[in-house]
Amino acid sequence: MSATFWLISALVFGIVEACFPIAVFLFFALGALLTALAALAVQEPLWQAVCFVSMSLLSLVVARQRWRRLFGGTAVAAGESMEHPLEGRRGRLCEEISGNQPGVVEVGGSFWRAVAETPGECLPGGTPVIILGALPGDGLVLQVRALKEDENSAAAL
Repeated sequence: MSATFWLISALVFGIVEACFPIAVFLFFALGALLTALAALAVQEPLWQAVCFVSMSLLSLVVARQRWRRLFGGTAVAAGESMEHPLEGRRGRLCEEISGNQPGVVEVGGSFWRAVAETPGECLPGGTPVIILGALPGDGLVLQVRALKEDENSAAAL
């Protein structure tokens, strides 16, 4: 087998990984690429196959652990919610929250849909609020409560 064979194999594995991104074929592509380099020095097909298998497995073991730490998320138990990055921040309602209709809150220059802490509560536009977190199951809708007078005067928006 020649280096060209291994380069074509690496390309095919790369295309398969692009079509089915499961982060496995990428390591076979890397193994084939490294074997293409080895094929320039060693013409024996058996040693090239051994090189391909060992380089693929070695790259899989070494790189996958690092990628898992880099791209892996945080597991959250069912019914449990993660802290929203805006939790505890202050904002101002741009559109009123009326009954079960969400309003819009401005926080740090961005606008979010928002609902009141107590279902059915009405908060008029312009009300200073504190972000309590996101709605369970919908991280794009914030749950807010109106700031009390003492909280409002303690910190500016």
